[in-house]
Formats: sequence, C-alpha cells, structure tokens
Amino acid sequence: MLPTIVVDNFFKDVNEIIKLSKKFKYFPPKKEEHWVGLRTKSLHINNYKLFNFIILKILNFYFPTKNITYKNSFIYFHKLMPGCKKSNGETHYHTDSNVKLAGIIYLSKGDVKNGTTLFNKKKKKQIIVSNDLNTLVCYEGSKYHGPTLLNVNKERLTMNIFIKNIKIF
Repeated sequence: MLPTIVVDNFFKDVNEIIKLSKKFKYFPPKKEEHWVGLRTKSLHINNYKLFNFIILKILNFYFPTKNITYKNSFIYFHKLMPGCKKSNGETHYHTDSNVKLAGIIYLSKGDVKNGTTLFNKKKKKQIIVSNDLNTLVCYEGSKYHGPTLLNVNKERLTMNIFIKNIKIF
C-alpha cells in the first residue's frame, strides 16, 4: 500500500507549463469513457521529455533509492469548465482501475472547493486537498476520489497522471 502524498511547488516554472497547456487541443470523453470535462492527448505523444520528467519525479518521491521503470502510463492536461457536471448532476467520485498511482497537479488558482477529495475504504471522506497552484497530490489509483466540486465557477486546469505499471529493481 502506497501513501498519499502532497507536494508543493512541483514545477520550477509553473507558468511555462500553463503556457504549454494552451498549445494543445482538448477533447470531450468518448461514449465509453466516464470522466468529466476536456482533456488533451497524453503528454507522452507530444512532449515525451516533460512526460518522463514528471513520472520519474513522482516515482522518486515513493522510491528514492531504487532503480525504477514504468510502462503503460499517461498524463493529460484536463479542464473543468464553469457549469461542468455529470449528466445526472452528481459529483463524480470514482476509482481508477488498473492504475497503481494516480495524481493531479493543479495548474490554476483555486481553493478547497475545487480541490480533490479522497475517501477511506468505507467511502468516508478522509482527505480534502485544496486546489493550490503548482501542487501535486498523488495516491493509489484504487483509492475512491474525485473533484471536490464539479460545478466550478471558473476554469479548473490540472494535469491528470496515471501510472499503471511500476517495476522496482
């Protein structure tokens, strides 16, 4: 079992990352997908160097003295827009199946209302992480979680991270 971590000031220059996010095209979910908002294609397609840097930096927080490889991982720029909510109006809490580590880096200013809520095994609120610019929250993908409030009053820009396979030597 891996711990939940929160890391402030993840990027040295978060404004460069935000500027980069504006260069990509965003897409709504496909019919078979169950997420809310708009996403880019995974960063490994258009900027592998940044993708690899982010994944390895996160894995180093968990395994600082180990040799690590990873596979089948994805990072997306993700937007929630004002009025964005699930079709039935409910907040979208979920687990990320087959994901060892999931994470979010906040790329817009916000507060606790548009942060992330994590739950314990009994689905009781356990941790609420505020949407603080340039902060990473990372947790096991099997942990029940989601945006604290989907109906945001301004754009919520994040980087969503999914690391599926981790091999430690």
